[in-house]
Amino acid sequence: MAFLGFGSKEPTEVLQKKKAGWDLASSKVKTGMFLLALFAEIAILVAVAKSYGLLGEGVPLGQKVATVDFNQPVTQKYVNTIIKEMERVKEDKEYKEVLFIMNSPGGSPTASEELSEYLKDYTKEKNVTMFIQGIAASGGYYIASAVKPLYVNKNAIVGSIGVIMPHYNLGELAKKIGVEEDDLSSGEYKKPISMFKKVGEKERAYLQSQLLTPTYNNFINAVAANRGISREKLMPFTEGKIYVGNAAQIQGILVDKVMVLPRVKAMMKKRLGKKIHFVDIMPKEELGFLKDKIEFNFSLDTKFDEGLR
Repeated sequence: MAFLGFGSKEPTEVLQKKKAGWDLASSKVKTGMFLLALFAEIAILVAVAKSYGLLGEGVPLGQKVATVDFNQPVTQKYVNTIIKEMERVKEDKEYKEVLFIMNSPGGSPTASEELSEYLKDYTKEKNVTMFIQGIAASGGYYIASAVKPLYVNKNAIVGSIGVIMPHYNLGELAKKIGVEEDDLSSGEYKKPISMFKKVGEKERAYLQSQLLTPTYNNFINAVAANRGISREKLMPFTEGKIYVGNAAQIQGILVDKVMVLPRVKAMMKKRLGKKIHFVDIMPKEELGFLKDKIEFNFSLDTKFDEGLR
């Protein structure tokens, strides 16, 4: 009894043709399954690579400009992150330049000095364009001054060249709630100030001469050198004052040219080529309110610098 052609006597030539047809169909099915599995594997590898940062998210091919949006207080941790990303850009030939957008109110003097000097060395290998968008105050301006020319939004806050050590006297409140300080220390100046009392004249003079004044002078000298002007010419702008970007008195001294970001980018595109792409290189983080706040610890051997701004 024949069923679907099986069991019936057919010429050998017919059977061979049927077998060839079955083999072809089977081969097509196997090829399709192989390609499907291959595409699935490639998709998985790409997803894994992206999750590890091996492939950029939407990073275009071709020549690029690395964009750094410095939008946090100046801390050593944040500066280290900036330097790490800029080092990666330095080694990547597709990145032709760096656009550094300053939006910081300042912070650590030592971290400001570290990044300022780093940027000056960096420009010897790759060009950096510095633009003050919203604010470059205190340490933020310290860093921004390292690159010339310095472009600025006309409404940006600029300046605040000075040093401050915040101090709060909670002595009266502590008495009311029954809290008192009971430190153990050796050395007369190991703990020059306390949050439970006013700063004494002797301690105030010590901190002023040993810390605030030297740091202030370092700040002034660094900005004068960065901007290529004399200390005497800079001094009228070093009293902690802030200015808007287009203030007449700071043109050519604290800033060079008033501009907006789209025009800065257009200027760079004209110089580098219209097909250049701007790529944000900074890691994306959720920054809650005061998540990365500067802790004010006034012990001279633990994060004392972060108490200065």
